[in-house]
Amino acid sequence: MKRLISATLLMFASALALAQSGPAQSPQRFGDLLVHHNTFNSSYLQPEIAAAAGLQRGPRQGVVNIAVQRLTDDGIEVVDARVEGTVKNLIQQTTPLKFIRIQEEEAIYFVANYSAAQRGLLQFEVRVQADDNAPVHTVRFQQEFHPDE
Repeated sequence: MKRLISATLLMFASALALAQSGPAQSPQRFGDLLVHHNTFNSSYLQPEIAAAAGLQRGPRQGVVNIAVQRLTDDGIEVVDARVEGTVKNLIQQTTPLKFIRIQEEEAIYFVANYSAAQRGLLQFEVRVQADDNAPVHTVRFQQEFHPDE
């Protein structure tokens, strides 16, 4: 039950971060797959929520959030995909992202911490595979990181 509440609040923080950072980014589409992504400062999460989700909080910590869906004739279904990726800073230092799978009832999403020493544009590259036999799709996006003061 605590994990369910934590996941709900984590998604709320994601929505709040999107609302505060400007218009939401459209999902990237690969055939019938939709890959949603957003990033936000870890300070949007309450300490107990971050701990329950396995995330670190701190002034130089951010969170990347990925959700994968499939368009079907019956509507949209959640995809329990394989997700991995990297983040690169302005001086081209690349750091792997360690995604944590979170499931809340029917919803599944993947979150990972990243850190940045200073304000700057970060480049994300996330690879998503819907299942073992599916192709790997690469999502690339960038986001300016603003450390907490």
